[in-house]
Amino acid sequence: MKKFVQIFTKLFMSHAPLILSLLGILLWLLAYFIYWFFPLHQARWVWLSVVVVLIFNGISLGEFVKTLAVKGYTDSMTGLPNKGFMYLRLNIDMEKYAKQEKEYSLAMIDIDRFKNINDTYGHLAGDKVIKEVAGILRKSVRASDEVIRWGGEEFAILLPETSEEGAANLIERIRNLMENHDFGPEIASQKVTFSAGVVSYKKLEEVKAKENRLTNNTDLIVNFSDQALYQAKKTRNTVWRFSQGIIA
Repeated sequence: MKKFVQIFTKLFMSHAPLILSLLGILLWLLAYFIYWFFPLHQARWVWLSVVVVLIFNGISLGEFVKTLAVKGYTDSMTGLPNKGFMYLRLNIDMEKYAKQEKEYSLAMIDIDRFKNINDTYGHLAGDKVIKEVAGILRKSVRASDEVIRWGGEEFAILLPETSEEGAANLIERIRNLMENHDFGPEIASQKVTFSAGVVSYKKLEEVKAKENRLTNNTDLIVNFSDQALYQAKKTRNTVWRFSQGIIA
């Protein structure tokens, strides 16, 4: 049932106008069927008018519903997908990559000392930093990757067909890029850095097999990447791979 809901949600978000238009046509066919059993004067023209109205309303309503759905899964500040979308996609991806036995990695990113930026330069300056960081992340990944606004000063990147090492190398390049980026006079050209935790799906499977865990893969990969991020935050401006181990 859960899988059906995920697939239906994904299809409806992408094809809402078409689905509702088809529904309008089906209603017209039903009305036309009734006409043959209950003939009315010039009823054919009435039903033709009905189908035109239903299709038009279906398209309009579909676009409206699609807009609401997109807004529900989009961060208003950065335009990036939000945490809700991330869980939706991760649930689908975890099942897909489990069957295909391909690499898949998740990176969690946290801007270092972001509270100090807000406290020193104000929330408008902080918002500008968030938007610029989002832009840098988006421009630094492939079209198949997904940058997520997790919330606050945290981001996540979904990296299909990418090993933990490959993901860590990519995030390290972005970290260097970020460290040397000029964020402008709003924060007195202060350097902005981030810490990141990376984990791969294969490492997830290794731990599950070793410890005989039955935890949902989506929850587990988020939890492990968060543990790696926590490790990176101890020294800041660092990328930490889950396979490096978690030190208490």
